[in-house]
Amino acid sequence: MTNSVATPVVQSFGQQDPEQTKILGLIAGEGKLPAILARSAKQQGYTVVSLALSEEAKNRVEPHCDKAFTIAPGQIGRNLRLLAQENVKELVFIGKIPKVQLLMNAYKLDWTAIRELSRLHNFSDDTIQMAAADFTKRHNLTVRKQSEFLRELFPDVGVITSRHPTAQEYADVQYGLKIAKEIARLDIGQTVVVREEMILAIEAIEGTDEAIRRAVQLARNPVVVVKVAKSGHDQRFDIPTVGLDTLSCMVGRKAGGVLAIEANQTMMIDREEMIAYAERHHMSIVAV
Repeated sequence: MTNSVATPVVQSFGQQDPEQTKILGLIAGEGKLPAILARSAKQQGYTVVSLALSEEAKNRVEPHCDKAFTIAPGQIGRNLRLLAQENVKELVFIGKIPKVQLLMNAYKLDWTAIRELSRLHNFSDDTIQMAAADFTKRHNLTVRKQSEFLRELFPDVGVITSRHPTAQEYADVQYGLKIAKEIARLDIGQTVVVREEMILAIEAIEGTDEAIRRAVQLARNPVVVVKVAKSGHDQRFDIPTVGLDTLSCMVGRKAGGVLAIEANQTMMIDREEMIAYAERHHMSIVAV
């Protein structure tokens, strides 16, 4: 990851008055969601300036933005100056930011970052998100909710595939919901994997996909994956998300399995592709 700000590769704002232009700063992590959100924001009349956390993220989102930069996450002072330079007063955070990279010292920190991080009593998701909200507020930046731009990605209650869960799978879903809500409350993770009312894996810092792979290897049979949001979750940050990768991790020696997500709280990327994939592998997807 480069520490220098990349040169934007898009149109300029011309002679528009920045005070009359809706400008959205898109802090883009990995995955498909940043590009989807950028397109939605453009449709809502925003000029979109993307600050991507890697070159790969920049390449994904750039075609859908007015300007795109690569930034170093730990260079907060420089990033603030860039936002001011582009007249950005509204932000949205979207995309994966692998926390495990923090353990590997992947991000070089400037003095602003060191000062802010030194104030934190721990590095849990809640603590980091509250600190980010406070920091942006102190710098007169408004953080918008992801759901304001991506409402169509949140499924309502119901079975999404043609195959419905069996009675045992529904029992596993209910048990998994109880456990998943508790680990979310404790700020550990958002996902649990269950089989016959036994917990096979709980998501922690490794992320959803790795937790599922571990459980599938242990079970040697189809599993029930339950993903939820924390009660009272701040939708400005890290909304639970599932996609084709989630389903592919569930495929083991035998076809089947259930993916249960919390309705109206979890985003579903590539919905039609996910349904088709689930049908091919005799899986069920249900929003509960």
